[in-house]
Amino acid sequence: MKKILLLTDFSDASRHALQFARSLFGDTVADFHLMCVYPVETDAFYSRKYVTQAAHTAFADQLHEVVAQLRHEAPTDWHTFRSSAYPGTLLEVATQAVGVETYDWVVIGAKKDGTNALFGNSATALIRQLTANVLVVPVDAPIRPVWQVVLAADFASLKNCRLLEPLKELVALKGANLTLLTVKTPGKKIVYADQEARIRQFLAPIEPSVTLAQAPDARQGIDTYLNGHPVDLLVTIPKHKSWSDVLANNSVTRSLAYTPPVPLMVLYDDGHSDEPRLIDDLSNLDFAL
Repeated sequence: MKKILLLTDFSDASRHALQFARSLFGDTVADFHLMCVYPVETDAFYSRKYVTQAAHTAFADQLHEVVAQLRHEAPTDWHTFRSSAYPGTLLEVATQAVGVETYDWVVIGAKKDGTNALFGNSATALIRQLTANVLVVPVDAPIRPVWQVVLAADFASLKNCRLLEPLKELVALKGANLTLLTVKTPGKKIVYADQEARIRQFLAPIEPSVTLAQAPDARQGIDTYLNGHPVDLLVTIPKHKSWSDVLANNSVTRSLAYTPPVPLMVLYDDGHSDEPRLIDDLSNLDFAL
């Protein structure tokens, strides 16, 4: 069973994200946890405790109505629904949630707006901070079968093929076509044959096509590909998460999540490596054997 945390603020974007996720995982047993995070403001006439309780009741009641409707509409019992409402900030509450419970995906709708490109929006904050896979759904994304999936990544830097497992599972389940897109930019490392072979071996029996694009930077290369090819789902693996990277505009995933051109799946990289290790010190040879 897949466990999916869907963050909602009852906006058109979050409602659309829910419908998209239900369709995407329509052939999968899944538990949807709808979570609403609301701010608590002080009031001159009422205590903070009273305001907090009143806000919780109001948002919890709305969630209960949504979940009741979802249960009524569900054509099968493959999908279950539950809800929670918490005070605070979205990032704080979501971080606590994934720390307590393991979710396969955290889903958020993209409104195509935000403070500005530098400070980002809720999606960019979640991708930068959460230790979880994130699905960002544009408010105008069509809900249709997923046939064309593109993994855009720096494959020369991919140290752990196991983080591709959710992508492999999804592509196999959908019978979709998978394209490995790498953008060659000035100074970019070359993907050697053994690295590509290791990726292909992990993805087997899926046989992805490989596309090499050239562009001044990775974002331009991805945009050019998207403009020339039908893509139902774009998948990335973020590398640059520090504030220095943000200020230098190094994070391609961040820019994509801020204004996602298509539904965006972001795979969480915990930094582990499954690459074979070489024995550099012959004095350890007997111990290694």
